[in-house]
Amino acid sequence: MKKLLYCSKKGIKIVSYKNGKKFEILDIKESDIETLPEFIKPKDIVSLAFESNLYVDTGEFISLSKLATYTAIKSAVSNLGIFGQDFEISYKKIKQVDKTKALFYYVAVNKDSFDFIDRLDCTIEQCVPVEIAIKNLFCNQYANQLPILAIIEKDEFIMTIAFDKDRLLNAKKIHKEGFGTETQELIQYIEQIVSQYSVKNIYCLGSKELIDNLQNANIKVSAPTFKFDSKLELNDYIEVLGLLYKSDINFLTLKHKDRYEIFKHSKIANKIAFLVLFLSFLVFIAGFDNYFKITAKKNYLDSEIKSFRQNFSSLNLNVNATNIQNSINLYAQYEKSPKLNIMLSDLSSYKLPHLYFVEVNVSNEKGTSSIQNATSNQTINSTLTVDIKGLVSGSLDKAKSEYSIFLAEVSKKYKVKLSNFYYFDGKLLFDLKLEGKDATY
Repeated sequence: MKKLLYCSKKGIKIVSYKNGKKFEILDIKESDIETLPEFIKPKDIVSLAFESNLYVDTGEFISLSKLATYTAIKSAVSNLGIFGQDFEISYKKIKQVDKTKALFYYVAVNKDSFDFIDRLDCTIEQCVPVEIAIKNLFCNQYANQLPILAIIEKDEFIMTIAFDKDRLLNAKKIHKEGFGTETQELIQYIEQIVSQYSVKNIYCLGSKELIDNLQNANIKVSAPTFKFDSKLELNDYIEVLGLLYKSDINFLTLKHKDRYEIFKHSKIANKIAFLVLFLSFLVFIAGFDNYFKITAKKNYLDSEIKSFRQNFSSLNLNVNATNIQNSINLYAQYEKSPKLNIMLSDLSSYKLPHLYFVEVNVSNEKGTSSIQNATSNQTINSTLTVDIKGLVSGSLDKAKSEYSIFLAEVSKKYKVKLSNFYYFDGKLLFDLKLEGKDATY
């Protein structure tokens, strides 16, 4: 169970609660240091706020290691002579100044205010002064109104706490003995804090008399409202509500630091284990689904193979090798037969300065034997005939010479069936008939 402890000089309040969709206090018990272990079980998760003399400040200290920083800050506080007995510090870095120094915010308290926690056999998450707990509460509820001065009235004293987002600025307790001089002291302190830290929002949780006194001194205060659903008076447990939020200052002893680290890592391990279990479940579902898909595909494949075998067995496997060879021979003859595109491309490559084609006619005479039932040696007879009409411009001698050169060239590849020419009006006109057969290009 989760529990909050408030340790004061009067005794200890033990607040049992649950914090699900809404915060709910289950029980509040009172104890003392001696009987406290009877109310705390080993499985309990505890956060604790304690009363103590408090010193808060900032300063530049060495930042090469945690031990060096701790030693330097504790030495600085010891030199002030504020604490007459052993004290403890907790700190956090605000910013790095140079390679060896940083600006630190630190809090010092009496060590005997919380050292009793080593008697507790449980997991302690936080151990902080009451002022830090109240600061954390207001910072989380009024994050957009900082800095804030909170005034909390108790039976014997009035607690004033000034803070910003990063740190506790100042804290003071004014005891209520005559509440005449004390009220004036409170007003002067408030005016000083407001001026020093530019505080714009003051919240007061106290009696009507206190609020009226502040209003009469022109100090505007507001009553805090927190998002907690409880039938108890807020003033009864204001000291522990801030323990619901993570604190940047913590006074855990070495024993409970180690214990909390183990607890924190076990929580992480449990989350990882749950995640692995969830992913394993998803993999199992995916594998189960894939099993059925693969089974369906296997059945389909088996059906197709069976169908193929049936069709293949019905084929006529009586193959005549002679027919295959005759078909190959016919295809080879077809490949050797003259091709129109090759002939035209070849003829267009004969370029002479004054020779032009006027008209080209192509005819194809072929006889192809049927190859559907080739049972003997058969041939493909194919003849391409090209009739060319053209002219050669120039004088008769030059035109005849150029035409003779062209005729000699084409006769190397083609059979010349006909060649006629005559000269007219400065041009040599010619008719040429070529035949290509079993040509290979």
